Amino acid sequence: MPDYHTFTSPRTTLPDWPSLLASIRTATNDATVAAGSWIGNTCTLKRAGVWSAGDIAATQSLIDAAPAVTPQTTAQRTIDNWPIEDRAFALALIDQLNVIRAALPSPLPPITPAQALASIRAKAGTL
Repeated sequence: MPDYHTFTSPRTTLPDWPSLLASIRTATNDATVAAGSWIGNTCTLKRAGVWSAGDIAATQSLIDAAPAVTPQTTAQRTIDNWPIEDRAFALALIDQLNVIRAALPSPLPPITPAQALASIRAKAGTL
């Protein structure tokens, strides 16, 4: 049976939920922890098992210290979840850059798909 716990935080910004939930799931060693709601400075979380005092304390600390959601983190999360057609578009451009790089008088190594997507994600974090 799910167990709910309400946490109150002095924070004035919304946390970056995906990273906060990942941290809470790691700290509590419970993949079932899920967000219920965030209203004002109060959030309710649920999990499959009972919230222990240690889990409550660890979760409270994580909530209070979690980074705030920003347009940059939202953009990075969007890039992480690009549909296949957007990834294909970006990687097709990288393929063309690699053709040019290989034809230089001193050829440069190709840019890998992982490097390309990481670079796009990093750029979104600076805008």
